[in-house]
Amino acid sequence: MTIEAYAKINLTLEVLGTRPDGYHALRSVVIPTTLSDTICLEKADGISSDFAGGDDLCVKAAKAILPEGVGVRIEIEKRIPSGGGLGGGSADAAAVLVALNEMYSLGKSVGELVEIAARVGSDVPSLVASRTYGPVLMEGRGEKVSPLGVAIAKPFHFVLANPGVHSSTKEVFAKCVSRVAEDEKILYNMRRALESGNARLVTEVLSNDLEAPAMALHPEIVRTAELLRETVSSRVAMTGSGATVFAVVESREAAESAVRAISSKGVWALDADMYCPVV
Repeated sequence: MTIEAYAKINLTLEVLGTRPDGYHALRSVVIPTTLSDTICLEKADGISSDFAGGDDLCVKAAKAILPEGVGVRIEIEKRIPSGGGLGGGSADAAAVLVALNEMYSLGKSVGELVEIAARVGSDVPSLVASRTYGPVLMEGRGEKVSPLGVAIAKPFHFVLANPGVHSSTKEVFAKCVSRVAEDEKILYNMRRALESGNARLVTEVLSNDLEAPAMALHPEIVRTAELLRETVSSRVAMTGSGATVFAVVESREAAESAVRAISSKGVWALDADMYCPVV
């Protein structure tokens, strides 16, 4: 079985303090994109993966959902940059959960898959849910996920640019100063902007509490953001804990033009659309 694992962008990301379990409390509008890894799964005696990057969330996901004695062989064709704030490893794990649920006829609902995903990794629940709902609201340490509940008039287009540095989530969070309380305007304004279908309005309300600490740790992110800003002539933002920055643009043609300009400077760049689940 072959399945695509869709990268995410955090349109908003609020850090709301540290929980008793040591994780940070978060609130984020997460939107799936058409940038993806390709996951191939074959039934096998044991659980294994061809991933050579160390801690493999796909194997962890498979162990979390499969009954004892049931196995799978996982092969991953990577396109999502590692350590880029795009949720690559988590997207892969989410796709594995969804695929195995179908492949072995396990009969898990989206809610049940989200509960399993929370045991695999903090970003995995939102990336499971967004495959069904599109944009979602992620809360807690990532385990609380709900449909954003907005009717989006048309898909948005993104320009992604990555400076080629690995941004450590742990180091970025260590430097982040948490908000005293949720800013209700952030979520309200993003909902309204998305409903408008206007890329400019979405751009105006982008927000990420991890952007400043990540940029302090990695000046390369600052330079890449400046290059992207000059190219698209609008505000840009960082996704997740970095290092990828992005811009929301009005058309696919505008995105493709920006990618060509940025790539000519030797910087990794890609255009992507908002992923729209098939209902």
